[in-house]
Amino acid sequence: MNWHTVYDISTADAGEYFGFVLFGAGMLVLAGGFLWRARRRGERSPTAKVVAGFGVLVAVLGYGVNTWDQNRLAAHLAAGEVQTVDGAVFAHARWREDITDSRRDSTRRYRHWERVVVGGVTFIWPPGAQQPGFTNAQTPPLDLHDGQWLRITWVEDVADEASQRRIVKLETGDPPPGHPAPPASAFGVPTAVLPGAPYPSVLK
Repeated sequence: MNWHTVYDISTADAGEYFGFVLFGAGMLVLAGGFLWRARRRGERSPTAKVVAGFGVLVAVLGYGVNTWDQNRLAAHLAAGEVQTVDGAVFAHARWREDITDSRRDSTRRYRHWERVVVGGVTFIWPPGAQQPGFTNAQTPPLDLHDGQWLRITWVEDVADEASQRRIVKLETGDPPPGHPAPPASAFGVPTAVLPGAPYPSVLK
């Protein structure tokens, strides 16, 4: 079978995390503005310290940690310390989870998820997330659907946790000759994780 690589973490550009550095730099510039204004008035500026600390934290965590994590996962792939499965996609779904905190949030907040099951293995990720591993964040995103043939290579960060199966390589291919189409999926969208979560809530 001929495979077409859609995602390979060993060739992924860590530059996609540079936005965290730019955001952090912007926060430092803002902090400098607060500090300059305070000094003109002969005052101290605790706000400047808070803003600067937040900017540094975002830059370090957003760029530094993600780059480290990407290098770690790429090393697993290069060493062959991975698992691989191939087969037809089953039970593809996209939904959103209501994570609204009624005590603090004035508007509804949601966390988005996407799922495929291939060869009996379930994979779940936040679609479009800027994090190491396949999250369907490329442009245009891969049009995943039931019956599509995939080969997925992953690192299992937490055993038996579908959302912790970090996809380090994803390939598409044609079904083997004579392979029957998969039956219609009855797996459906997950039931509500939180009371009142608006399922189904399909994104497209």
